[in-house]
Amino acid sequence: MSQDKKRINHGKTTSPRAQNSATSRVSMMQSGLMEQFLYGWRSAFEDMRSKPLANLLTILVISISLSLPTLCYLLWKNVNEAAQAWYPTPQISVYLDKSLSDPGVEQLIMNLNALDGVANVNYLTREKTLEEFKNYSGFSTAIDLLEENPLPAVAIVTPEVDFQSGTLITTLKERIVALEGVDDVRADDNWFARLASLTNLVAKVAFVVGWLMVIALFLVIGNSVRLTIASRRETINIMKLIGATDGFIMRPFLYGGALYGGLGALLAILLSQLLMVQLDKAVTNVAVVFEANFSLTGLRIDEMLILVFISVMSGWFAAWLATVKHLRDFRPQ
Repeated sequence: MSQDKKRINHGKTTSPRAQNSATSRVSMMQSGLMEQFLYGWRSAFEDMRSKPLANLLTILVISISLSLPTLCYLLWKNVNEAAQAWYPTPQISVYLDKSLSDPGVEQLIMNLNALDGVANVNYLTREKTLEEFKNYSGFSTAIDLLEENPLPAVAIVTPEVDFQSGTLITTLKERIVALEGVDDVRADDNWFARLASLTNLVAKVAFVVGWLMVIALFLVIGNSVRLTIASRRETINIMKLIGATDGFIMRPFLYGGALYGGLGALLAILLSQLLMVQLDKAVTNVAVVFEANFSLTGLRIDEMLILVFISVMSGWFAAWLATVKHLRDFRPQ
């Protein structure tokens, strides 16, 4: 019985030779993939060095194409920050009905504080509004001749405003008008509306320019890859004849497209940062004139990484499109 178990266990055990063979196959596969990876990058760098001037011009064109949307984004970013820091806090003046009793006034103030989006309510009695009007108008003597105070009580409502939400004040005004005891509502939100419109305009311009530059990036990299493929036509022909796969042939061109995009993005970041440094001096001088403290902000590290990633992937995809189309039409000779 024990001998039978030994035979069974011996039959299930993998021989050292089989284990070594499997390990060898895995090692060879990993070595082959690494060799293909290194071959692709070596070929991509060799293509770069073969035509340094043409490739440098291509990278410059790519960097300029990326610099335009990057600068538009930085413009929107700084305008948005300046607007949020400088724009006057919009307020809503709520004129109360003169016939409203003291309990009615208290109830109305409570209702105003209970509204969503209201940060603060400052109540001014009729006497207080008359006193302020005297101080600011310069007609205190003429006003003293009046037998009755013509001014209503006012509640100054300060909304909790998200700068990007220009509809909040309008919605809040509509809710306030619907409250009982409110005679009229006025909002000094002109500056708010103008600044919000300006930032929205800059954002839309940056979005459109960004898409146009991405298309230009595709065209430039795709054309460069096509020229590289044409110059290596004989090499591709030999590789096809000896049975090389399309994936192996495409690898250097894909890496080259990614390299174009990455180098162009790095140069675009450098150009953008240098330009922001130069503009920051002028903006600081203007801010000093207006007695304000403001300086331009450039790209953060995460924003730089996003730009490089988008550019590399765009270059890879543009090279893939150009290479696939060429290999599909290619016939070994």
